[in-house]
Amino acid sequence: MIFEPDEYLPKFVKSTHDIYQHKSVLKQLPCTDFVMGYLAYIVLDDIRIAKRFRRADCLKVLRDIIRNNETTPRFSQKTTRVLFQIYQALIFKVPDDTKWAVSVLIKGQTLGESEIQWLIENYWKSVHILNRLLLYPEPNPLIEAWAECVYKANEFPDREAEIVALLIHNDIPAYVRCKNELKLEAIARARISDSVKEALIKEFACLNNYDKVLDLALRLRMPSLIQHLVEAFNH
Repeated sequence: MIFEPDEYLPKFVKSTHDIYQHKSVLKQLPCTDFVMGYLAYIVLDDIRIAKRFRRADCLKVLRDIIRNNETTPRFSQKTTRVLFQIYQALIFKVPDDTKWAVSVLIKGQTLGESEIQWLIENYWKSVHILNRLLLYPEPNPLIEAWAECVYKANEFPDREAEIVALLIHNDIPAYVRCKNELKLEAIARARISDSVKEALIKEFACLNNYDKVLDLALRLRMPSLIQHLVEAFNH
């Protein structure tokens, strides 16, 4: 199963009981669209019929397979839809420690309009839902409109940089009023090209926040920001 999952996974795993029984092996499977889709369908089927099964163990198998990737994998629309349905069905029902495993299922995935709308309608009910909006991997008009409302209402001041990051395109909106250091952090988190990111950081960089700029230069691997600081100091 580890080396040829497409052939052997369907032979040995046909139920959530099988997932639990073979969990130590399954956690070592490669994170492919077939593997995640196949196992997710099995889990979702039992959720739909309200069958009792070891939910936490099965969800942690899916979580650990995803974590086998060095980078966040992107699944097909079909597989992502199944993973979201599992997320939607369980995020309010499982214990807190299992919610983290559920949340990983859709982390970094591109969702459909109705799925994003569901997150927006329920963001205030769970930090896990809030995280999926704040950490959505690409620009989205629905999320941007939500972020603008949340920012203007000052709902999550401790997560202001993440909210502002969702609002940045080629510039920071005029209605954003916060310290330059927070703007720098928001720029670093924004879903924009490196060239735009670099130009914006330089725009807000100054001697008063050089330590933050240095931190971003190292984090983003942008040596030109260090040169920008050197030139600022020399003037």
